[in-house]
Amino acid sequence: MRLFKKKDEVLDPYTVEQCNSCHAISKRKFREGDHVFKMIEKCTSCGNGQMMVTKIFGEVSK
Repeated sequence: MRLFKKKDEVLDPYTVEQCNSCHAISKRKFREGDHVFKMIEKCTSCGNGQMMVTKIFGEVSK
């Protein structure tokens, strides 16, 4: 585990969403206005629940 990033590393931001009904999880590119606990749209898996942002994180670009 590295504690410090190299200065030339670039992070790509991602958002993780989870359905409050069937608990389906999806990862997508971060969009302006995303924040944790934000309710997004209806779940495409079950059609009943609503997707909520549960995590925002960055991955090192390759």
